Amino acid sequence: MLHTGGPTANPAPVLSPQSTALTIAGSDPSGGAGLQADLKTFQQLGVYGMSVVTLLTVQNTRAVSRVELLSPEMILAQLDAVLDDIPPSVIKTGALGNAAAVQAVARRLSQVKCPIVVDPVLVSKHGHALASDDVVMAYQHHLLPRALLITPNRFETQRLTGIELKDHEAAQAAAGRLLELGAQNVLIKLGERDDQSVHVLGSPEGTCQFLTPRLPADNTHGTGCILAAAIAAKLALGEKDIRQAVAFGIQRVLETISSNTRLGQGIHPAETRAMRPA
Repeated sequence: MLHTGGPTANPAPVLSPQSTALTIAGSDPSGGAGLQADLKTFQQLGVYGMSVVTLLTVQNTRAVSRVELLSPEMILAQLDAVLDDIPPSVIKTGALGNAAAVQAVARRLSQVKCPIVVDPVLVSKHGHALASDDVVMAYQHHLLPRALLITPNRFETQRLTGIELKDHEAAQAAAGRLLELGAQNVLIKLGERDDQSVHVLGSPEGTCQFLTPRLPADNTHGTGCILAAAIAAKLALGEKDIRQAVAFGIQRVLETISSNTRLGQGIHPAETRAMRPA
């Protein structure tokens, strides 16, 4: 006899109520980047995700045509609502908007005890400026000292430090400068070198490189957000070793690029559904 509907025989998943993650970021209505990518990553990796919206964009895989910033008061009201009810195991920040928003978020985060992963959305991976100089200064003086980890791309690193990343020695110097600004750990996304994707992790113990094969893919929209979110998810799940959390995040991003569903007519989104659970 064929039965349809009703409960299945599959056991219920084991849920960890302590594994919660909050993203403070902008919205991408096409779902490839921003808080949407963060929430998808959290969910895929078994972490309960929450979000504070900082700005609204009109964008798709081809272009961003409009941005509207939320007021610092509205951002903080959302943040307080979450903190008062469901304390996160980890907090990840993305695009925050203007200097006033960066400063307001940094002040509030000074009162929390959980790890904070800062993805400083200042310059696109193609080198296009996304923030003014006062926003850069707000990150330097207010938010970096709150960060367990900061994950800038090569252009954001240059803007935050003034150091041109010509080689590995320059990346080491830039990592040292970001540590001096107060970040506890720094992951610099250097991009492609000799057909490899290069990440440099700087910590008080020194620097190390993560080298992975460069995949010839056109579905890299959102990979910066996904990397920081995957690292944050691993921390929410209890990982204490920052190198292990970073290695985990880099591997998960590779998985999102390896499976290309070719959504959209521009730079296709990285496919978070291809990530293996944690």
